[in-house]
Amino acid sequence: MSPLLRFSLWLLLGAGAVLQAQNIPANIAVAPKVTTTSVKNDADDPAIWVHPSQPFKSVIIGTDKSGSNSGLYVWDMNGKQLQFVPVEEPNNVDVRSGIRFGNRTVDVAVTNMRAQRQIKVFEINPADGTLSDLTTAAGIKTPELQTPYGLCLYRRNDGALFVFASSKDGSSRTNLHQYRLRPDGAGKVKGEYVRALGNGIIQDVVEGMAADDALGYLYAAEEGRAVRKFYADPASGKSEQITAFASDDGIDGDREGVAVYGCSDGTGYILISSQGNTTVKVYRREGENGDPHKHTLVTTIETKGSSETDGLDVTNRPTSAQFPQGLLVTHHSPGKQFNLYAWEDIARDYLTVCIAGAPATAVAEQDSRWPAALTLAQNFPNPFNPATQIRFHLAAPGRVNLVVFDLLGQRVRTLVSGERPAGDAWVQWDGRDEAGAPVASGTYLYQLRSGEQVLQRKLVLLR
Repeated sequence: MSPLLRFSLWLLLGAGAVLQAQNIPANIAVAPKVTTTSVKNDADDPAIWVHPSQPFKSVIIGTDKSGSNSGLYVWDMNGKQLQFVPVEEPNNVDVRSGIRFGNRTVDVAVTNMRAQRQIKVFEINPADGTLSDLTTAAGIKTPELQTPYGLCLYRRNDGALFVFASSKDGSSRTNLHQYRLRPDGAGKVKGEYVRALGNGIIQDVVEGMAADDALGYLYAAEEGRAVRKFYADPASGKSEQITAFASDDGIDGDREGVAVYGCSDGTGYILISSQGNTTVKVYRREGENGDPHKHTLVTTIETKGSSETDGLDVTNRPTSAQFPQGLLVTHHSPGKQFNLYAWEDIARDYLTVCIAGAPATAVAEQDSRWPAALTLAQNFPNPFNPATQIRFHLAAPGRVNLVVFDLLGQRVRTLVSGERPAGDAWVQWDGRDEAGAPVASGTYLYQLRSGEQVLQRKLVLLR
């Protein structure tokens, strides 16, 4: 299926995903488009940061986890090294964008330091993707972890940012541990311990983890056993495992990296790296047959050029001409590198391709793969009740109107009207009209207008 046809189908469906044919082969082989330069010692885990308005400025951040000169590397989308930041034994790294700390909104990369038993927070410079330390002066200590190992971030729908972490050794290994990141009042970020989860169910090592922010789940790969699913929000009051999957499915050796390829309609895939046979196992994000917690194997991706893969990451967002529909990044152990695979090379006519950043009212001749000076994100959660968050980005200051309409085109609520500074902004809609009355369940449109640009998306309110 051609990219143009995929995009046309997306416009017709009015959703965040294009559904492909269902006769999915057992294996899909793919070759990398780009390989990064090598790290010095022991590459392990990558993260993808996508620039909010200039996708060609997106970067790959990766760990070199061992040796006296360990640290974080930053590469551009052609695999060229942009920066090296010394960090003592960083095992995993994860990123989130548009995080509000005090009166600042920043994009962050977060890693762990094994020997020091700490979490390290970096601000990502939107000009060039480079990193600067944002950690509070006293450090973010994790005494609950004997040997910090796995790490991932979770952003709750109110904007709160959390870290999930695991330990390789000691009694703390039997649970996962959650921390919240907050402003320290001095322009930096501190952390506070929130809870343990798992109720002692983990018997092997957990390194690969990923949180599905939109659906509120955590996936943790217990290397020799299975992938375990938990509720990510501590407010749920549930610390026990929801389900476990990927206990067999042709996985050889350890279950290592975990990543979520998510579409705005709740569909997508959970990706798990199988280290022993250098493949990536694919599971449906939304579950099977109406059961959101039943995740069965969909297909296996054979990542040519990668071997003994630890970490991986994936995005559905465009980053450059080589990756117009997102990409998968996997660790390549012998080369001490990371390989970048175009998602459309993986999906072909078999898997879903999410179209990120495209306005629902776009016309065919507009190339909506490339975010311009104005971008409008899909609200989350979606569907929602009672409130949802809407994010938009302005590349330059300007007048903005953000309005919710019903499907008849009647104005329901004006959320923003006036001059706004450049950068990311978050707005909440509480499901009420201009008079403060609750509106009925259903599908609504939210439209962002600035100058000559108009972007629009759909949201669903379920009372």
